[in-house]
Amino acid sequence: MWRKLTRFISRGLFAGLALLVLVIPQRLAAQQVGLDPEAYHRAVDYCRGDVPQPTAISPDRTIVCFADTSGIDPDLSVVSQIAQNGLFVVRGLGGKRDAAMSISDLLRSRNVTVIVFGVCIHHCANYYFVASTRTYVVKNTLVIWQHNLADCQVTFRESYDSKVPKLWRAECPKGDEWRLAFSSDAPGLGRFYQDRVVDRYHFQPLPDSEHVRKRLKSLYDQTGRFPLIGWMLSPASLKRIFQAEIIYESYPQSQEEATALANHYGARDVIYDP
Repeated sequence: MWRKLTRFISRGLFAGLALLVLVIPQRLAAQQVGLDPEAYHRAVDYCRGDVPQPTAISPDRTIVCFADTSGIDPDLSVVSQIAQNGLFVVRGLGGKRDAAMSISDLLRSRNVTVIVFGVCIHHCANYYFVASTRTYVVKNTLVIWQHNLADCQVTFRESYDSKVPKLWRAECPKGDEWRLAFSSDAPGLGRFYQDRVVDRYHFQPLPDSEHVRKRLKSLYDQTGRFPLIGWMLSPASLKRIFQAEIIYESYPQSQEEATALANHYGARDVIYDP
């Protein structure tokens, strides 16, 4: 009798354990892949080499490179070959929005680590930067968010989490009033961010911080025009906004250092987020 009871309990524990393994969330499984900065730098060196542009893949399919300087999308037939737990090395503008969202979902499904170097701006920052569960930013890299609203009158409004006003809507030439391209009702955007942000119910694109909001509002008040300037987000700010593990090898230490990087890459000046 005791032996039968023991076997029954053992089988029950085994079945329970098997069920637990099956329901482990993808994010927890992704954390089991160790951090490997040396491999990340080798991947960047590979992508800096003599490889096809704008999209390339290593012979073993563990590295995909994407460098966009003119709004060109990645070659999906190349990206789709990336191996499980591979590395996606990206820089530049990030191509077009719909392709960026679709490929970002693919990268997350393969538990790919995103490696960023050089300048990452526009859709590179909006989508690829938070595509998967881990992003590694190599030293001397500039990640920039920005609104392209130089010719528009904009409205600021206080958000639920702060009395510092955040850009809400814009009225552009010819009397056309439109919500920002990154508002929550943009096609597919809510779905993209809902399981990538910490607070899915209150997140409002574009991501920013109180410091950035204050600077943008101040610059706008000085001229009545939205400034042609981008902004950075510190590791602490990113942790409050996004679920992904985002690792800066060396985040700039000052506005002066950030401006020097922007000048080096020929990018517009940026608001440094301390």
